[in-house]
Amino acid sequence: MVRLILVGYRASGKTTIARALSNHFDCPAIDADEVFEQKHSCSVGEFIQSQGELSFRDAETLVLQELLRISDGVLSTGGGIVLREENRSIMGNAGLPIVWLVAPADEIRRRLAADITTASRRPALEGKDVYSEVDQALIDREPYYADVAHFRINTDGVSVPAIVGEIIEWLASWKGCESRPGDASAGANS
Repeated sequence: MVRLILVGYRASGKTTIARALSNHFDCPAIDADEVFEQKHSCSVGEFIQSQGELSFRDAETLVLQELLRISDGVLSTGGGIVLREENRSIMGNAGLPIVWLVAPADEIRRRLAADITTASRRPALEGKDVYSEVDQALIDREPYYADVAHFRINTDGVSVPAIVGEIIEWLASWKGCESRPGDASAGANS
């Protein structure tokens, strides 16, 4: 069974942290966007350009359902997975710990600019450029991330080993489904 789900806005560190956690747990890191792109033989950006965002969100939900049936791993989700109530329910009903990775808008923009795949893999969705939509998207999505997350951790200026250590420490005390989504900041580095 998937051991942990990571949520957060694009460039918040989900893929990097999933890989580091997978090394610790000796299990696969599963990147939902990478699986999506393999399955559809194109980048997320190309899919959205040719099929539209609604079709992408439909296909993204199917990938999420598929990935939650995998026997083992740390799942890194796409940044917008929380936009659909159905996806939030699917993740919540999985009974798995969900960690929300956060970073401020300026840091997100810096990371996006440093990533040469941003243009093809992280398309702008609001009719703006990918950098100018960050502030509003973070505000709009915050309640959805908070709704599903059991733990919230800031990835800005914190080393990968420190983030992984905090998540592992939190996991040791996680009470499963007894933890209420929305209590995401309790004990978290925010």
